[in-house]
Amino acid sequence: MWILLKITIDESIDYKEPEIIIRCSEVTTEIIALLSTIRTQDKKVIGTCDNKIHVLDPHDIFYFDSVDKKTFVYTKENVFETTLRLYEIEELYKTHGFFRASKSSVVNVSKIKEISNNFHAKLDITLENGEKLTVSRQYVPFLKHILGF
Repeated sequence: MWILLKITIDESIDYKEPEIIIRCSEVTTEIIALLSTIRTQDKKVIGTCDNKIHVLDPHDIFYFDSVDKKTFVYTKENVFETTLRLYEIEELYKTHGFFRASKSSVVNVSKIKEISNNFHAKLDITLENGEKLTVSRQYVPFLKHILGF
C-alpha cells in the first residue's frame, strides 16, 4: 500500500491537544487503513458500514471474523469491515480480553455467555448476542487458561 501524502506540522503553544486533519478528494481504502493504524494507538477500531466510517470501542466488539481475505467486526447489532488482519487484532487487543478462537476468528472473552464441549476436543461458545462459535482444539487450552479451568 503506497499513498502519497503531504505532511504539514503546525506547532504552537496555543494548541491544547494534537489534531490530525485529512484532506482528500475521496476516502480510499488506503486512507481507511491509515486511519485504522492511527486509531490502534488508542486501541479504537475503525470499521466501515454502508460507506460510513465508524470508530468502535473494543469493549463493544463481540468478535472479529475473516472471510475471503476480508476482516469483519461483529458488535451486538452491526457488522463492520476493517482493514486490520486477524494477526494484528490478536496482538493489539490481547490485553483487552480478545483471544484467537480459530484460524478465522478472534473473540472477546467478556462476551462469552456459555461454553459447552464439542466432539473432537473442540468447544462451542455462545456469545451474549446469541451467536454460536466453535473454538478449535488447538486454541481450547488457551481459553481454558484465560478462564482458569
